[in-house]
Amino acid sequence: MKAIIIILSLTSSFSFHQNDPVKVVKNIPPQANAGNDLTVSSKEIVQLDGTSSREQDGIISRYQWSQVAGTPVTIVNPNAAITALQGYAKGDYTFRLTVTDDRGAVSSDEVKMAIKD
Repeated sequence: MKAIIIILSLTSSFSFHQNDPVKVVKNIPPQANAGNDLTVSSKEIVQLDGTSSREQDGIISRYQWSQVAGTPVTIVNPNAAITALQGYAKGDYTFRLTVTDDRGAVSSDEVKMAIKD
């Protein structure tokens, strides 16, 4: 019985040299904008609007609204750029918008809201 041995040799034209320049790209964080402070009537429909938030070198991949002051209310869709509130009454409230860009950088802004009768 005879054996046949095949030897394959692979070479690559790609190589890395110590002198190759390395480009470091710095991530510019987003700028959250929760909107202007406002005073509204308790009879009005109240929305939070973060669409004025900006991201210079990518995209905003996540919006997150949370309440930081006032009697607890329901934020209808806390992960949307624009969302409504439910269960609010006369009083003062503060809400925080946190935005995250596609590289994980984070920025926050707050909006104060006074609900009048």
